[in-house]
Amino acid sequence: MTHGLGGGARDHSLDAARSLLMILGVPYHAALIYTPGYDWVMNSPDGIVWIGLFADLIHSFRMPAFFLISGLLIAHSLRRHGPRAVLTSRASRLLVPLFAMAATLNVAQLWMETRAVDPGLTAAEFFARTVPAAFHSGGLVYHLWFLVELSVGVLALCLAYPLLAALHRRMAERAPGLARWLADPPDWLPPLLLSLVMIGVLGFDNLSPLLLAPLVPTNSTAVSIVTSAGFFTVGVLIAHWPGGAARYAKASWGVALTFLLCFAIHIGMVGVEKPMPVRFLDEALRAVAAWSAFRFVLGLMQAYFSAESRRVRALSQASYTIYLLHHLVVMALGFALLAVPAPPLLEFAGITAVGLVLPLAVHHGLVRRSPTLRFLLNGVPPGRKKERTGPARDREAMARRPG
Repeated sequence: MTHGLGGGARDHSLDAARSLLMILGVPYHAALIYTPGYDWVMNSPDGIVWIGLFADLIHSFRMPAFFLISGLLIAHSLRRHGPRAVLTSRASRLLVPLFAMAATLNVAQLWMETRAVDPGLTAAEFFARTVPAAFHSGGLVYHLWFLVELSVGVLALCLAYPLLAALHRRMAERAPGLARWLADPPDWLPPLLLSLVMIGVLGFDNLSPLLLAPLVPTNSTAVSIVTSAGFFTVGVLIAHWPGGAARYAKASWGVALTFLLCFAIHIGMVGVEKPMPVRFLDEALRAVAAWSAFRFVLGLMQAYFSAESRRVRALSQASYTIYLLHHLVVMALGFALLAVPAPPLLEFAGITAVGLVLPLAVHHGLVRRSPTLRFLLNGVPPGRKKERTGPARDREAMARRPG
């Protein structure tokens, strides 16, 4: 269940925000095909000059905002169900699709990618050499790295939850002033914390080069895991502060311009040799840009999608499947269109549309109707009843409420 932005009743704008961030992965990966000079799993010889900037714009906020929202939602679940139930539920939701995809469709993607480079590769050679090498390099994870890093965040939070609760109680007894300040901090604290996270990982390369190497068998590094955990943690904190996410949701021109300004300055410094103070500034700008985009997306979704909508609910339910499946669709279409003399912008639009519509149709036509597919692709255990939402459920909850 997704809770309200203020931590109370369900607010469907959070479903819409999370779905939007996941679905934006479709145009992002499609754009990489046509980004000049970018080495993706496949690239078109017909690039689009500006599309790399479009991809950078999406990339600057999509996953940071996703981890913020994930922390917010996990915190609500912990307060309702406790760490053991949350850990069990999230293990199914995150790890089952990760393993299922890595062992099936991601292997198919690897075959497609490898055969494009080496058309003479046999199936026996592929499974004997290519697959084991990809396993040890994290190549079977592909775009599902976020499931690895979100799982780490959830596991750490659930294990530390009793200790954190005890520390909070002790702080309230021994340092009540600090406890009150932390319980309702100023609005500048979240972007400051995010900036400190981004700046803090800069020194990892000085500690050990291993911290920058992928952790077998994933494509995540210690730096990426710590960064994702930082945004996830700030989301958890937001859920415990008065007003929750609604306190920061704001789709205003000021917030949008803050994001665009920070993004533009950061892009202007890409490829430039920077002294350490300027590197600190650059990372802080990235953090503020992601935070501002998070605020804007939440505000926009709250303004237009806070009420229950059948269409938004259908898209929200399918967003996980869309993200899992779109990568293969985008990649296959990219290879297929290499021999087609079409304008690259038209190809990009077509790949994006099919990359969204086809997985959406697969979800509602197959995944939603099959307990096995729902378990493998959405992590929903067979036999588990769908949770009812909406007015009927709310009335039942009120009827059970004492007083």
